[in-house]
Amino acid sequence: MTNTTEFYEKLPSNVKAFFDRQYEDAYRLLDASRQPETGLYGDSYRTFEENPEQKCSIAATGVGLIGLCVADMEGWEQDAAEKAILTLNTVMGKTDGCLPARDSKTGFFAHFVDMKTGENLNSEISTIDTSLLVAGALFAGQHFKDTDSEIDAMANELLSNIDWSVIVADIDKGSINMVVKDGEGIMPLPAYNEYVLVSHLARLGQPENEAIQDLWYANFAEEKISELPQVHYRDIPVLTDPNGGTDSFLSSFVHQFPYYLVPEYTESAVYQEFYKNACMADRLKWKELEDVPSYVWGYGAGPNDGLHGGYHADQINNAPGDVASAYIVAGFLPVYPAGIFDLYALYQVHLPFDTYTNQQDSEDERKFRASYRYGLHRYSWWHLEKPDRWYPTKVTLIDWSSMLFGLTAFKHGMAFFTERVSHRAIR
Repeated sequence: MTNTTEFYEKLPSNVKAFFDRQYEDAYRLLDASRQPETGLYGDSYRTFEENPEQKCSIAATGVGLIGLCVADMEGWEQDAAEKAILTLNTVMGKTDGCLPARDSKTGFFAHFVDMKTGENLNSEISTIDTSLLVAGALFAGQHFKDTDSEIDAMANELLSNIDWSVIVADIDKGSINMVVKDGEGIMPLPAYNEYVLVSHLARLGQPENEAIQDLWYANFAEEKISELPQVHYRDIPVLTDPNGGTDSFLSSFVHQFPYYLVPEYTESAVYQEFYKNACMADRLKWKELEDVPSYVWGYGAGPNDGLHGGYHADQINNAPGDVASAYIVAGFLPVYPAGIFDLYALYQVHLPFDTYTNQQDSEDERKFRASYRYGLHRYSWWHLEKPDRWYPTKVTLIDWSSMLFGLTAFKHGMAFFTERVSHRAIR
């Protein structure tokens, strides 16, 4: 696939050069976080430490598989298929010395495992993180099916080896179990949220299971999207879950995962409007903050180490310190292509990650270049121009995925995703 969009072709040369650099870096960060012996991917890229880290995220490994598809298309990786095969062999327990922790009864994976041994690192058995892994595997299967059909076969074996029935908590409420413990689903969460992906994969994996099918068609099918819980920002309706009350919003990444990974949502005109609304609400809320330029926005999740505590899923009305996430801007590019100029302005004016120098403070220069080695990500607007600049110490891969997905769609269109997410007929 070599077609490029009109938006990409019409970029001014300076903005296109920035785009191309940030686009490839979106993949390079993933590759820097990959364990070469097992093909597993770290939870995060550490800006001041050695990479890859010891802690694998099963969800990040799914993102890594999608990254290999992008790298194969762009010619950045000549052995992308071989890398995908190693990753899938490992998650299926076929790599010597590495057995990723799974629930013995259902096959769901632990969220965090050791990169080399697969040992559970004191984490829960997670339905959403397993689903992100499976989504990445199926994506790779579709991408490589004409050249390496083995990948598609392995991906479908992975899908089939999971008992998806435990995700169903309450069909009437659209509740999905977040955690599996001793073969049983626990910790139900009502819709709407990123667990739409879990429901989608469950119906692919077990089309004969009536409860799984009913959960989807009663709550998440395209004709039901407009009936999902909503909250208004000003007069803009935005999808939400019912947990937080009448003024509770979701972090923008929640809207982005279904958009790129659930085919009915990617292609739905109804969801497209809600997606535009989520983008607009995010942008407008930032405009209400004092002394913030229009190119600063993006309520995403990520670590705030050394600034406002640890990891936090920022959202409208709940964003400690108002840390912005550039990858959220990228994730919305299919419905707000002008966002590429917001990213360029941020780069040009404040975070010139590839040209920054500081002759008066070599340590500042070192930290700056290390923190943004792979381009824009999470930043504090109020610290950008201060002597005590905040330097992000890590970039979580699952949140970073929005950068790769959005830039890919900006350059090649959403067809890259719609052609690779599973469209298997259910009813």
